[in-house]
Amino acid sequence: MNSSSKAKVFVHSDRQWEEICVGYVQIVHTDGASFIRGILEKQLKQCNNIVTYSHLNTNKEDWCINLKVNPEIIYEQQGDNIISWEEIDLKLEIAISFIDCRYSSEFWNQLQNSRRHFRYDDPESTYPIIPSQQNLEAVQLWISDNPDLIIQKLTTDPQNTFLEALAKIFQDSEAQQHIHTLEQLHYVIRNLIYLKNENVLKRLLSDKFYMTFFGIMEYHSENRGPQRVSYRSFLSSELKFHQITELNPEVMEKIHFNYRLSYLKESVMAYYLYLEDPIYNQFNFYINQNNQQILESLLLNHRGQFEDFLINFVENLELNCKFINEFFLSFKQFLQIQSLNDAFVSCIAKADLLRVLFSKTLEIQQQQLCFTTLQLTIMIANSNSQYFQEFLKQNQQLFWQSMETLLFNNMTTLNSMIIDIIQYICQNQAILGQGIDWLMRCFNKRLNASAVASLQEIVQLICQQQKTFTQELVILSNHILNILDQQLKLAIKDKFMIMPTLKHFKYLCTSNCSQIVKPYCESFIKITTSQKLFGVLEGQIRDIIKYIKQNTTLSQYIVIQVRILNLQDHPLYAKLVQQYSYVHIEDGQKTRMQMEDLKYYEKDDSEEQTPQQQTVQVMREEIRLDFNKIVRKKNDNDEDEDEMKVREPKPKGIIFGDNCFKRIKTDDDDEN
Repeated sequence: MNSSSKAKVFVHSDRQWEEICVGYVQIVHTDGASFIRGILEKQLKQCNNIVTYSHLNTNKEDWCINLKVNPEIIYEQQGDNIISWEEIDLKLEIAISFIDCRYSSEFWNQLQNSRRHFRYDDPESTYPIIPSQQNLEAVQLWISDNPDLIIQKLTTDPQNTFLEALAKIFQDSEAQQHIHTLEQLHYVIRNLIYLKNENVLKRLLSDKFYMTFFGIMEYHSENRGPQRVSYRSFLSSELKFHQITELNPEVMEKIHFNYRLSYLKESVMAYYLYLEDPIYNQFNFYINQNNQQILESLLLNHRGQFEDFLINFVENLELNCKFINEFFLSFKQFLQIQSLNDAFVSCIAKADLLRVLFSKTLEIQQQQLCFTTLQLTIMIANSNSQYFQEFLKQNQQLFWQSMETLLFNNMTTLNSMIIDIIQYICQNQAILGQGIDWLMRCFNKRLNASAVASLQEIVQLICQQQKTFTQELVILSNHILNILDQQLKLAIKDKFMIMPTLKHFKYLCTSNCSQIVKPYCESFIKITTSQKLFGVLEGQIRDIIKYIKQNTTLSQYIVIQVRILNLQDHPLYAKLVQQYSYVHIEDGQKTRMQMEDLKYYEKDDSEEQTPQQQTVQVMREEIRLDFNKIVRKKNDNDEDEDEMKVREPKPKGIIFGDNCFKRIKTDDDDEN
């Protein structure tokens, strides 16, 4: 209850004024009409006639007055705090004396506005309700109940009366630290946002009101205390707008509107705006629509200016790189339109921007520059392959030297982009040879963990694309696997170098060229049985052994190596060794040892049983044991070691900890 709305209600009878009650009186808009309504605090005399429309009292409040505002009645203001009138139907003279003169003036303004006749098609018609500190709840309800009317008034009012009133309330309330009023303003603004009208949003985010708008949005109920986020501080202090060329005012307005709307969507409303929210899709629609119009204006109407900007790109390299990155982020999807794509590539070609950027990356390995260079390269390669191939033909040495520099520069954020570019090149048979030669040169350099991870993924992608292992791919695979031998010789092994090598080892085990891994099996076994590395790479190692079991020839080879190294009892290989054992095979007068898969000795109905299999089966049948009667006695206090050996590892996925939804990396991911 607003204490400033406290007033005394008088009724004129017997030629004198009698005080009827004391209550809290305000203008209320409900049921399509406006009412003078008071909530009773103290009843002095009974006068039931001044409480009308009792059926509207759904909240069962104690009303002391409830009279409909009538445009035909003449209301009078007397002094600073008294308002009086005559109810024609009731034949009563009524007066209200407010304690707060300021609220009395506000009440009078609301009363006058409520008496007027309003039309949707009349731009001169004023608002049914003007916001004030006392009526913000009523304003919220009015916006919800009359969306078409508020849209009409907000978008056609040249004076911005409604928004000016909100701005004045915000300034006063923030100065007085009236938190309740500020939070009410927040919900008024949210109601305006959820009108989902672009013109209303343009008014709210205009140069005149956007700082007030974001200031009000700071005062939501979950953004309290000293940690309260200041959106205005970011917009005024940290954010800077750099204009690269002259554009017409309409386009500039769209640029500012898009940024402010994106900031509203991604930051300000992120705490309660979910992806399926219709307003979220509505925001994206407005942003995309404006972005296309901005890009068309830049590339078609201001093409010469954009070309001049690209030609002078290196003059302010850091700032212009940021612009290009923002450019791709906002306009990438529209460059699929043929006319816009042709115009953009033409501007890039005229400025020879790709060559300029790759030359600069050889001079300075600044992350922003490198990111921009790769981003532009990917975009050109995907949108205009003919221009990209021509660029490679003319700048082959520059391009590959730059790519090598970026690969070994240890900027892990660039790895995925380097992989995308090389993958694209290797998809094209015309330039595949260049990519293979570059990979060969890279493996002859001193490798770091970041480079190894990227090279392994590139080689695997090429193998999958080619479907057959050429001599070059075999050589590249050997380069990767040779890292196992190198790491084995080191006292302190690098798990980040070993991880991509194991990943390629696993891939080859599942391919039709699994024999490539045989020369490296000894190193693989020794490294995987190392106590220091087993825990870190456990998932990757177990996956490899699982795939090895599916390959009989490779399994037999691994078992031989394990026995030679006397590691047959190691938990990793014990089951594999048990699966394969040596049996006596009689071949004429000779007796020899042959490795046999004992797990799958049952007869296949679709094939005849070979004499060798019959011999093995006869030997087994000589052992007459009733396994149903064999019972193992176990002490309850002892651990079941057999179960511990075969127990599955803990499931991987999503866990909760200090950082909610912290992802446990899968076995294929690189270790950090």
